[in-house]
Amino acid sequence: MIYSLSGDDDFTIRETLARMKESVGTPELRDVNILTLDSNVSLDEFMANASTVPFLADKRLVLVEGLLSKFERRSGARSGSGANGGKELSEWERLPMVLADVPETTDVVFVDGRLSASNPLLKLIQERVTANTYNPPGPRELRMWIADRARSEGAEIDGQAVQVLAETIGSDLPVMASELRKLALVAAGRAISAEDVDRMVSYSQESSIFASVDSIVEGRVSEALGLVHRLLEAGSPTGYILTMVARQVRLLILAKEIGARRLSTGEASQRLRLSGYPLRKTLFQADRFSMERLVEIHSMLLEADLAMKSTGADDELILDTLIADIASQPSGGRPVDTRA
Repeated sequence: MIYSLSGDDDFTIRETLARMKESVGTPELRDVNILTLDSNVSLDEFMANASTVPFLADKRLVLVEGLLSKFERRSGARSGSGANGGKELSEWERLPMVLADVPETTDVVFVDGRLSASNPLLKLIQERVTANTYNPPGPRELRMWIADRARSEGAEIDGQAVQVLAETIGSDLPVMASELRKLALVAAGRAISAEDVDRMVSYSQESSIFASVDSIVEGRVSEALGLVHRLLEAGSPTGYILTMVARQVRLLILAKEIGARRLSTGEASQRLRLSGYPLRKTLFQADRFSMERLVEIHSMLLEADLAMKSTGADDELILDTLIADIASQPSGGRPVDTRA
């Protein structure tokens, strides 16, 4: 069988690959029957490895990482050109014929990040490939994912606990899976509760910061204030919350500059020191703001920090006022509807 696994949900892709690897022969013979090729592989090298018969096993697995991504067309590229400044398919135009000759004893898996529907190499082989796309779950799907994952760990989880995990960890699936594994052991036969999450999930407080920042910059006033007050009740200092909001605003300013220069996602990742969901979230948020509004918000944060340090006013009141001011008019346009 020939497969393509692609998308931004690297965690699910890697878990899918792990299951595929486990199905290849006995553990002691797995290494000799699983081969990983990188994107620099030649067609002849690929053909030679794909046609090799398994050693003392029924199945052989050949993984090809990043090959299809090499042919993603960059924005602004001329029609008919490939990735990497106009690279054509050249030798890879013969890939459909090569795949037709792959023996039934070999599974070939192309592993990539996000691929567009116009990817020329994927279009060329699509009739011979079982294509699966994996992207991080949205809010509703995430709650279902959490409940399903808890059950896979042998535990039930109540709705409030699902909500807390979704708000605090979000779509960071590796961390979510790790925390659910620990929570299932703690619950030991009963449903995981919100109290278990608050007590056991070490990631919860830091993730709540990011959820709060998201709510503030995206204009969800009631949600932002609720999340921030939960952090305050859990012991987070007002100054720490202010610092984290300021950090995200600085990232948005940098992301805005990156967007104006039309840098690639890879270059954006290097400059922002973010990847995966946090990177996509920051780039998406930056598109919603003018640079003038971001600079204005940054000035508001500096003024709030100065007020906390010098006026003797109530820090929580200063923070609440700041959040309301930013979130009620997040992008500089008309005030948003703040009703739940």
